[in-house]
Amino acid sequence: MFDFDPAAVTPEELDRIGRRADEAMSKLATAMDGLGEVTGEGAAAGGRIQATVEADGLVRDLRLDARVLRTMGSEELAEAIVAALRAAQLSARGQLEERLAAAQGSERLPFDLGDVGRRFEAVQSAFLAALPPR
Repeated sequence: MFDFDPAAVTPEELDRIGRRADEAMSKLATAMDGLGEVTGEGAAAGGRIQATVEADGLVRDLRLDARVLRTMGSEELAEAIVAALRAAQLSARGQLEERLAAAQGSERLPFDLGDVGRRFEAVQSAFLAALPPR
């Protein structure tokens, strides 16, 4: 997996790693707090169909101009509605990605939290195993 020599880690290095982790978690928590406010908007049929979705992709609003009901067949209307919803979902996703990227700054944070947990446990185990017995 990776090499880790706990004997080579100084207390200062542990402090630095801890501070960086705290900063990263604070930035991520700040970004996560605002995620509920994200909404995506999309349109189709020349703006005559408008969709709004929440951050999780659930539909908040769908508006149809009365003209689309008179000028489109059911299949064409269905395709246009799906296009507006997809555009809104892509908009929301883009906003979420922007917020998370801003929270990460120049450092990339891993998104596989399970992998992060496994790595942390491995580092912790290696560190504890290297400590002299009490």
